[in-house]
Amino acid sequence: MTILRTATTWLSVAWLLALVASAHAQGTAPTAREASSFLGGFLKETRVVYPLRVGAWEARGEHRYEEQELGASVRYAGAHKDRWIDLYFYPAGVLPETRLAEDIQSTLEGIRTTVGRPGGYSEIDIAPVTMRRFSVGRGKQKRSIKAGSTSMRLLRGDKAYSSAMVMLVMDLYYVKARFSAEESVLSRRQVQKQLDKFTAEVVRAITIRSTGECWMPPPIVQKSALVRDAPGQLIKTEKDGTLSAVAYADRVEALDATSPEAVVMQFLSMPLSGRHFPGCNAPEDMNPAVPADMRELRLEFNAPREGGRNQSTPLRMRRTEVS
Repeated sequence: MTILRTATTWLSVAWLLALVASAHAQGTAPTAREASSFLGGFLKETRVVYPLRVGAWEARGEHRYEEQELGASVRYAGAHKDRWIDLYFYPAGVLPETRLAEDIQSTLEGIRTTVGRPGGYSEIDIAPVTMRRFSVGRGKQKRSIKAGSTSMRLLRGDKAYSSAMVMLVMDLYYVKARFSAEESVLSRRQVQKQLDKFTAEVVRAITIRSTGECWMPPPIVQKSALVRDAPGQLIKTEKDGTLSAVAYADRVEALDATSPEAVVMQFLSMPLSGRHFPGCNAPEDMNPAVPADMRELRLEFNAPREGGRNQSTPLRMRRTEVS
């Protein structure tokens, strides 16, 4: 099998061939999704595999929030009972990288509004946000994740606290970490430095997989003959010198719709046609192996009832159709 025109993709051919048995019968491609909900539609299930230990920090518990758009959090504790790190995972959808800074500021503004409220802080001082990058993955799958980091001084009663927050978007999810300690124990700089290190290690270790209507492989259409170099072709393959499968933005044409060549074209064409969203997987690829030092957090989303709350907030820019 010869692939004509190289496509850069995170999908390995070996993984694609392993899916041949179940992936060739995908049905027709989805079109417009204006009526589809974000949760329960675009995203239906998520699997987060996270480490039980990060340096001196150990995962002690999970919390799933009643409002499903808030996702879940994991609390990490160390040797000191008076301090911990909370790690949050909640759905983001498809967002441009430039949106992160705006979302961080919105989150910090929410913290500022707690001043003067019962049980809140009497004073909050927040340092300017520092943008940085975390490296994740290896080899061809290596990528750089943009993140924002900041420190705070919080005053409640007669006690002052040093606090820090790191926030990023990866694989259709927000990942946010918070760490606070009494100012007499750790300075703002120390808290931020520890949290930055923790987050860098967590991001390298975690896996976030989701499925739903975000998974949009194009349909495979069987043809008796294929046209070489037809307008709109994205990628093509030949076998024994004969053109056997051709991918277009909305379909894959193949001499044999059930052939491995057709399925390879189906998946290799997804990044080229805007159908592939990093973090979205086929339903049959949603049960990753979980090593002994890791834990799997499962989230399932239900579509809102008729007349219920619209879960597609402005923070989530959904791709509504394939162009």
